[in-house]
Amino acid sequence: MTNYAGASMNEQIKKLLEENVEYSKEIYHLSLKVKKYIFWGRIMSMIQLLFILVPLIIGIIYLPPLIGDFFTNFSGTGAAGGAGASTGLNGIFEQYGQLLDIYK
Repeated sequence: MTNYAGASMNEQIKKLLEENVEYSKEIYHLSLKVKKYIFWGRIMSMIQLLFILVPLIIGIIYLPPLIGDFFTNFSGTGAAGGAGASTGLNGIFEQYGQLLDIYK
């Protein structure tokens, strides 16, 4: 801080106001940088959130029919899940066992 001893009161106030304006401009520029940093941080947070939510939503939409088709292929009755699917899987294991017996 500058020593204003010997200057009149008006000159001291004028110099202090000029210093205050300089500091205010510097603070304003720094606050603009912080504002931009926060803005881009929010944008990146949204993008990260989308990278997590979009695959989950797509999975919720597309996986149930795929899983149903998967179990339908393994069941003899065509019913997805339940006893039909477990019977179908047991049937596959039995067929696999028969194939192993054939090649022994």
